[in-house]
Amino acid sequence: MPFGIVQNRFDEALLRGTRELLVTLGVFAYIENDCYELVAVQSNSGAYVPGEQYSLGNSFCKEVMLREDIVSETKIDNSPLSLHHPLYRALPLECFIGAPVYMHGELWGSLDFSSMAQRDTAFSEQDIQLVSNLAKEISEMISSSDFLMQESNMCKQNRR
Repeated sequence: MPFGIVQNRFDEALLRGTRELLVTLGVFAYIENDCYELVAVQSNSGAYVPGEQYSLGNSFCKEVMLREDIVSETKIDNSPLSLHHPLYRALPLECFIGAPVYMHGELWGSLDFSSMAQRDTAFSEQDIQLVSNLAKEISEMISSSDFLMQESNMCKQNRR
């Protein structure tokens, strides 16, 4: 599958997630050490673009990576996630749901959905299942040999 088609499928997964979860931001990110790099973004504001890099410590997906499980909060200002969190001080997201993404069984990144608006209700089991399924779908896509070849070529180009 050509990389452009894979990228479109990432975008479709993020669009589906933001629409069904009623949130304004969807992000698929690659994580290595303390670096959080945006691979695909669905944003109402256009504030983030693929390729941007941030410190993992400044993202809520750090919890996803540490737990290697789905993390969800609907009122972050009342949760331990907000306590002195640098991202919350800079960008007060009020709801977040994220899931780990794996490549060949190894933790590779995260799929996250969030919004600056609080949710009136907790994420449902159906919402959690949706995010889990989307993360599995993306895990399968990035584990394909075509994606690995494209990623390798991109890394070589970025080193030049």
